[in-house]
Amino acid sequence: MRAVILAAGEGSRLRAFSNRPKPLIPLLGLSLIERNILALKECGINDFVIITGCYAHEIRDYLGKGEQLGVNVNYLHNSDWKLGNGVSASTFQQLYCENEKYILMMADHIFEPELLKSVIEAAKNIEQDELLLASDARLEKVYDLDECTKIIANGNRAERLGKKLKDFNAVDCGLFVDTGALQKALAISIGQGAYTLTDAVNLLAEEGKVKLHFVDHNWVDVDDPASYKYCKTLLLRSLIPAKDGFISRVINRKFSIRITKLLASTKITPNQITVVSFLIAMASAISFAFLSPLLGGLLAQLSSILDGVDGEIARLKFLKSKYGEIFDSILDRYADYFIVTGMAYAWYGTTENNILVLLISAAALTGLPLSMLFKEKYKTITGKPYLPEINDGRLRYLPGNRDGRLFIIMLGGVSNLIPATLILLAAITHLQTLYRLITVRKFL
Repeated sequence: MRAVILAAGEGSRLRAFSNRPKPLIPLLGLSLIERNILALKECGINDFVIITGCYAHEIRDYLGKGEQLGVNVNYLHNSDWKLGNGVSASTFQQLYCENEKYILMMADHIFEPELLKSVIEAAKNIEQDELLLASDARLEKVYDLDECTKIIANGNRAERLGKKLKDFNAVDCGLFVDTGALQKALAISIGQGAYTLTDAVNLLAEEGKVKLHFVDHNWVDVDDPASYKYCKTLLLRSLIPAKDGFISRVINRKFSIRITKLLASTKITPNQITVVSFLIAMASAISFAFLSPLLGGLLAQLSSILDGVDGEIARLKFLKSKYGEIFDSILDRYADYFIVTGMAYAWYGTTENNILVLLISAAALTGLPLSMLFKEKYKTITGKPYLPEINDGRLRYLPGNRDGRLFIIMLGGVSNLIPATLILLAAITHLQTLYRLITVRKFL
């Protein structure tokens, strides 16, 4: 399936905010049009047609043929872009193949990848003469409802679209999957002197050929400075995964999201952040070993916070990789091992060769990787992620995941209670593992 992106307009409402062409305005490290291309690439779309107009040369020079993004980009120019977005959309007729399904979207509409995936999946079930339109019936969640194109929906069919409709029950997200029906309707509407996409879609709606796909994920039409800022906030919020532990969700993310916001516009990579987090963990281990528990505890917590930043940057800028996941996981295990070893070394050095210190430290070290190991094995067997917030039941607040363990280490360092910290780590990690083994047995 190909994707057609309309990038022909002037974007005058954002010109005061940035002197760049609207599709090329940066948003947390990527231009608006790059975000759309990479989001669709994540959904399996690799062929793109960009419809240019006002800023044809600038967009061509910026994107090239798409090699840097790992996709194939072609261009069509609409010299009559001022007439309306319907004229731009109809320009694709020059490259359209008979009976082809393609995605049509705006360069300045930002969608969560999950929304795009759901639309692509729904497109498998539309008939050849139908148009699929992504729509949002969650009117209370729609940003700047007054500026949206409204829809009068009857079930999953659109009866009428328009910005000034009164009795509407959904809005147009600006995302379509066409089977060729829209191109035919555009030819008719343009021939009648009606030049917007809405004009052509209404012709199809009158024939009952506009099928609605109601979305359940976030999207924003980035049309002015206010919507730009809202979109930035929405993207940062979306970086918090459901699998987060309690400490990550309540404490760490409040700091990591701010760091990610600062780093997004730089060229720093997720793997580089992973290395920095690991080096800070090593500094924590050395601080503990040489009897500086306060510094060791604070560094351990800083390492924990940065451990969230690498994943946030990867998701925000579409830099996720399988190797990155493995690299992060392995360095996390080493970091945990060295921090606890540093604490154990400090405790053992203050005792007279107490064998109990070694046994407790060994128990803590043994328990460290069990949470990660359990979740990975669970996912391998069931195909689903293990979500502590849901699956751990009454023990979901037990700080046995990595964020919780490093928080305990921070508290132990600040209060200079290393023996109590190691005992607590040993008890919590093994208690959590035993609880999970017992509860999982019921449904595996």
